[in-house]
Amino acid sequence: MTICLIGKSLTTLVLSKILINKGIGVDLYYSNNKITKNLSGLTSRTIGLSNHSIDFLESEKILNRKYCWNIKKINLYKGESLESFLNFKSDNNKFYMTSYSKFYKNLETKIKNNKLVKIIRKPQHKIIFDLKKRNYEIIIITDQNNFLFKKYFSKKITKDYNSKAFTAILNHQNIKNNTAEQYFTKYGPLAFLPISNRKTSIVFSVFDKDLIKDQQKIIKLIKQFNRFYKIKEIETLQAFSINLSLSRNYFYKNILSFGDALHKIHPLAGQGFNMTVRDAKILSDLINKNLELGLNLNTVLEKFEKERKNSNFIFAMGVDFLHEFFKLNNKYKMKTIDKFFKLMNKNITIKQKIENFADKGFIF
Repeated sequence: MTICLIGKSLTTLVLSKILINKGIGVDLYYSNNKITKNLSGLTSRTIGLSNHSIDFLESEKILNRKYCWNIKKINLYKGESLESFLNFKSDNNKFYMTSYSKFYKNLETKIKNNKLVKIIRKPQHKIIFDLKKRNYEIIIITDQNNFLFKKYFSKKITKDYNSKAFTAILNHQNIKNNTAEQYFTKYGPLAFLPISNRKTSIVFSVFDKDLIKDQQKIIKLIKQFNRFYKIKEIETLQAFSINLSLSRNYFYKNILSFGDALHKIHPLAGQGFNMTVRDAKILSDLINKNLELGLNLNTVLEKFEKERKNSNFIFAMGVDFLHEFFKLNNKYKMKTIDKFFKLMNKNITIKQKIENFADKGFIF
């Protein structure tokens, strides 16, 4: 039994490892000649992972948490305020950071040396001919720059935030570095996310049109909002556009849309890849049930859509609401909202529910 995966992404590799763990063969199609070509612009990209996501990735031998950096406290600030309006602190390990490129390269090594995986590099027009020749039970696509996505999954909910996320790595002095800081500035949310005692990842989601064009001012603002680090170097800023995208249909016949092809959300909560990991766990569980019952695997596609579509929609809208809320609150400086957050910050039950939502997503 062989499943076809099309796309060059971390999601593709994660799915490949899950499938070969079950003894299922994988034909992995790339439309470019070099598997790591798309990593060149991702050196400053990091991934936030919830404890729930790490548990699943460890169970599938995809990622070991010892290679991730544990975040023990998260502080949220409004504008340039020195006092956090909301903070989360836990002795339990609930949130982790890891490098996208290192994660990708390590997982790639595991995948490409496995006998169940066949990596096929062809132009997209030649991949079409292969799909017609081979009778795959399931075809999974993991990005939107794909001929199958454009043909069968073009109907989607979209929103252009007219923003760009600027990422960089701060190199700084050696300190105990387990606290993440997020500032909801008038330019957009700015996050300081530790990845080691000497390095911190920056994600600055800028919606100010003038600032987007001025990288020197962005660097100046990063230094201005920095309170804890003696910066030695800010590695080159890299930028990507921010959009909301939710597919209206998850599958077409035996073709499944997955990962970024399925959903993209605003990065302010660091939840994009966690949504994909939750999807992967559900898909894995459904495949296991079909294998146990001796059923065709393509029947899992409709079940997967029923399991995940509503949850993903609610979660994505929740993140979108947070973005719009803080953008509006920063603009009009609503004192009533400030009082509300102060009360909420003292309510342990509400904070635990927020933590569970971030850890496991929306569960019916």
